[in-house]
Parts: sequence; C-alpha cells; structure tokens
Amino acid sequence: MGMQIKRYGTNQSNAYMRQQVSGTVVRLVTAATMAGYQDLSEFERGVIVGAREIGHSIPGVAMKFGFSPTAISRVYSEYRESGKTSNPRRKKIMQG
Repeated sequence: MGMQIKRYGTNQSNAYMRQQVSGTVVRLVTAATMAGYQDLSEFERGVIVGAREIGHSIPGVAMKFGFSPTAISRVYSEYRESGKTSNPRRKKIMQG
C-alpha cells in the first residue's frame, strides 16, 4: 500500500501527523489526537478492511495508519459481521 505518515514539529506532543494513501491526504491532525481518534471516515474504514483482507496483521495496520489496534479490530469485526464498512452510529446523527 502507498501509505506514508510524516511527522512535523519538534516533539511528539505537538507533532503533526499527515497520512497519505497513494498521494491523497487522508487527514492532518496532532499526534495526540491521532492516538485516541476513533471517529473514522468510511474511506478510512475501507482502507483498514482492505489492508486486513490482503493479510496485514492488526498491529501492522495500526502502525501503518496510526489508529489504535482496538479501532482496527472493531472496524474489521464489524465488517466481517455485516459485510459493510459504514459506521451505523454515525448515520443516526443525521436522522431526525
């Protein structure tokens, strides 16, 4: 996969992480935010599922994309159970 993570800044607490997949910027956030970030876009969920489907381990995917192993496991488990990468909790916000 063409994933790159670039760090900007002088130390880990204020560093910025820029994630790219095949030249497309996925997100640019502080490293501290990245460590606990659980609100994944559908694109990011698809990238995670794709990486797992081609045989990458949970720790390997977590290291490459900067998300927690728990988030990787949860996304992939939801995909295997439902066959979908969308987040059902996110869609409820739009109803009303």
